[in-house]
Amino acid sequence: MSQKEFKHFFLENILNFLWRQWSSLGVAGGARSEDEWVIDPEALLLFSIEISRYEPRLFDEILDWLVVNGRWIDIQRLRGIVKSKDEKTQRLMSAVAYFLSQEAKSYRRKWQALAGLKASDSRVKEEMLFTTREGELFPRPGEISEPFNKYGFLRENFSLRKMSRPVSVAARNNMRFLLRALFGIGSRSECILYLLTHEAGHPAEVADAIGISVRAVQDALIELSDSGLVMTRIKGKRKIEYWLSQKKWGEFLLGADSDEQKLPVWLDWISLFSALNKVRDILNEVEQVVSDYLRSSKLREAMETISLEFSKSGLDLPAVPGEGISPDMYEEEFQKFIAKVLRIGGEK
Repeated sequence: MSQKEFKHFFLENILNFLWRQWSSLGVAGGARSEDEWVIDPEALLLFSIEISRYEPRLFDEILDWLVVNGRWIDIQRLRGIVKSKDEKTQRLMSAVAYFLSQEAKSYRRKWQALAGLKASDSRVKEEMLFTTREGELFPRPGEISEPFNKYGFLRENFSLRKMSRPVSVAARNNMRFLLRALFGIGSRSECILYLLTHEAGHPAEVADAIGISVRAVQDALIELSDSGLVMTRIKGKRKIEYWLSQKKWGEFLLGADSDEQKLPVWLDWISLFSALNKVRDILNEVEQVVSDYLRSSKLREAMETISLEFSKSGLDLPAVPGEGISPDMYEEEFQKFIAKVLRIGGEK
């Protein structure tokens, strides 16, 4: 398999994975399946708008979904995550937010707040928004979309299909939305989700995992503990950690005995999507590498990066191969590894 085919294989698997996640949320045009993990819409959105530049149809279906379901997005959390990204990603997210402020009248003020995060200026060179999977830029459009051009991206003027469905909060992997419906968008629902999927949590580690400030998490946990349904205990050097009865909460939220209806798996999607972006960068580097040894070393680095993030949740992953195998075997193992990782819990 050539390096170009190798990159194409990775991209195809990533795009299929993203279609599956968005279809679970209500995007039209994909096969729906319920994965083991709970979906993180803010982290998913940021990663998707970058990768779907290779898949214009997915990009536009995501915009369509946001017009219908934008009320579920935690803008403050999204703002915090996007600030850690590079300048181009910030501009792209701002362009999407500005477009939505024009299309989604009910949520205009919500998206306007994010649209001002990063604007284009005279020093930013216009670039085509979409690229083919072979890396070729789309031709310059005749009629340009002004909302995207405002932020330095060129694409054709377009209309949304308006075929997205409302999110099904009853789906197990959409539990984040169910909790937001119950507790509101913000730190309370995020804290409950973390405690549902972990034995316990200290405010600092919870904050790091969910992408919200320590102060906001601590305040939310203190208030939740006043209910008596979220408990505290001392662990280690007088550190207070918070926990809850997963069995009781599971029965309440899922409407069934927790043995029959398992809670979804927690994944740190913020870190995982960053890891997948790093793998994409590594594959770009591999394309320029002549040495078989260095190429296999970089592929192993990519597998270890992904494996580390997934393994934190106890999911069953194929083993990362050792160092003493041939480069050809590394390429074969990498293909198997990526295919397995991105299909866990979904259609095989």
